[in-house]
Amino acid sequence: MVKTDHGIDVYKESWEQLTRDKAFEGYVPEEVCISLCQIDGILCHPTVKEGDYVFKGQVIGEPDDEKYACIHASISGRVEEIFQYQRSPGIFETFVCIKKENGKQREWYPFSVEYDKDTILKMMYRIGIHKEDITSGKILIVNGFANEPYITSGYRLIMESSGKIVIGAILWSIAAETEEIYLCVNEDALDAVSKLKRAVQKYGKNLGNRRPIWIIPMKRKYPKGNEQIIRAVVAGKKKNMTKVVSIAEMTALYDGIYDGEPWTRVGVTLSGKVMYPKNLWIPIGTNVNEMIEYCGGMPKDAMVICGGPFKGKTVDASNYWIRRETTGILVLESKDIVESSCVKCGMCREYCPKKLCPDIIEKAYLKGTENIRDLHADQCIGCGICSYVCPSGRRLTEYVGQVKKGHVCKKVDENSMKGSYIDLNSKIRNMKKLGSLDLKSQSAPHIHRRGTIQDVMRNSIYGLIPLIAGVFIRNPESQWHILSMLIISSIAAYLTEYFWQQYQGKYMTVHDGSAIFTGILLALLFSAETSLWKVAFASVISILLGKQWFGGIGCAPIHPVIVGKLLFQPFGVPVIEPLWYFAVFALGWLILTRMIPWSYPAVYLIIVSVFQPKLIFSASVYIAAAYFVWSYETLTPTRFGKWTFTLLLAVLTIIFFKIGMGSSCVCFAVAFADLFRHLFCFPRMKRV
Repeated sequence: MVKTDHGIDVYKESWEQLTRDKAFEGYVPEEVCISLCQIDGILCHPTVKEGDYVFKGQVIGEPDDEKYACIHASISGRVEEIFQYQRSPGIFETFVCIKKENGKQREWYPFSVEYDKDTILKMMYRIGIHKEDITSGKILIVNGFANEPYITSGYRLIMESSGKIVIGAILWSIAAETEEIYLCVNEDALDAVSKLKRAVQKYGKNLGNRRPIWIIPMKRKYPKGNEQIIRAVVAGKKKNMTKVVSIAEMTALYDGIYDGEPWTRVGVTLSGKVMYPKNLWIPIGTNVNEMIEYCGGMPKDAMVICGGPFKGKTVDASNYWIRRETTGILVLESKDIVESSCVKCGMCREYCPKKLCPDIIEKAYLKGTENIRDLHADQCIGCGICSYVCPSGRRLTEYVGQVKKGHVCKKVDENSMKGSYIDLNSKIRNMKKLGSLDLKSQSAPHIHRRGTIQDVMRNSIYGLIPLIAGVFIRNPESQWHILSMLIISSIAAYLTEYFWQQYQGKYMTVHDGSAIFTGILLALLFSAETSLWKVAFASVISILLGKQWFGGIGCAPIHPVIVGKLLFQPFGVPVIEPLWYFAVFALGWLILTRMIPWSYPAVYLIIVSVFQPKLIFSASVYIAAAYFVWSYETLTPTRFGKWTFTLLLAVLTIIFFKIGMGSSCVCFAVAFADLFRHLFCFPRMKRV
């Protein structure tokens, strides 16, 4: 049985519904600009010159070596110009610009070939498929797994051309002499699975094929569609004897062998913030901006991404043209990702499919360490999960990619944000009608999971609102004093963090809301009669000694709220007692909004309620379950550390309650558990 239980579910937002049921719609632009370098590093020299008339499918670029493929005109028309263009900083490519003309017609006839290995290999050169990709192996894997959110072009290709995919796989197997064929597809796409099954039954024996063809429905979790992962999942120990190809290559091979049509068109999903999201069947070389205008346009400040939201690259729509490997164009709102310091939560390690430590790699890179091979950054697949789950918005994927390339960080600008981009002057010849490179760029991934530090702090404050209302109702005679405590504590915490970071010259993180939350929660843990000066002073000390002195959020040995509480009123009864039913709402709110996992607070509450049933009616216990069991202020980076901390906190809560500390047992338990949590933080390193 194929194991498909690894990965992360990023498809809950149902982005695919924008284009899933929309069939490919043909679109032919008035002009195309075709790159003569369809695969990075493989250059073709032009076989046409400016002013020539070319037919659709005519060869316009040939490689120096026949193991690579030719490049063809995707429309019939006149060659207007041949120019050099900077596709990305430091990378220049030759483009052939063809303007459509309808004056001439040319008919195509199927190639007359024999379906043997040598003939198919010879034809692939003329079709536009690299013969170098044909490697002898026992297993051929056709990747029909919809990996990236929003992109449905692969799904539509299966639904509309399943027979071509199967026959193309058989032709490829004949050329590569493979023994087995695997067709991978999402298990939740039942209609696509059925289509492929019927196609295998109908065409599986074509061309005298005796190879078994297996359809593998895979659990839809990202990044299952990655070539390395799909090899390991499907072939296991035989992963080095496999070849992974795309369904687009299979349909192109069928069209070239059976219909005599070279690879000139691709299926592309245009989705996101456009008026009419569509699946388009378009010529290679189509301008992205023309596609967007054809689909109704996009917002003025939107960001255009070539590819999916996880691995796609931001592009200048007016200066980017469709290539063979393009499967999707995504338009998203441009959002500034607020980057904070690492809180050492370990989420990047937990979800990394290659079991790397992106946070440690990033730290070593930013320090300028030259030899960090022991961190195994070369095994990174660039899926973007580490940045996607990071609550601090760290640029982990980008930094790990730099280490993988062998780059060394010489100087770090702490104020640099994710949108920074190095612009090189574009050396463009004969490009008067095109603008310069767009300066707006953003590193992948372009979407982030809910649960950033800002989200958590904002929802943590929302969760406290019913509890604050309950405190006002229970203490009508002290309402104004309690309100003053909350306001003064919040302002003192905010201003302390702001001026401290200004004095230290550090990157400002006061915007994340953690200081305001610290001030509010600290005031709620004091008694109703606490003087205002004590509350203000405790809030200042909590931020300075409990947080900023050690480097900010995630670096302190003890939670800053607990520091202020134990230093100024360790045994005072909190104003929130005994309003436990309002505290339950705070816990439930954080779980329902997916700010914290439910498992750790649940285990803590179960253990405490079993051994000390009286504590189940304490508001402090529910506050601990909501805000201290899983807190970015003191979170451990490993799953083992998180569970050990939860169990230790529960045991200490019970012990301190038994020795007569009352509701203060929670604060002392949190303090001691925080101090000992580092004993259980074993850094997990990749083993090879």
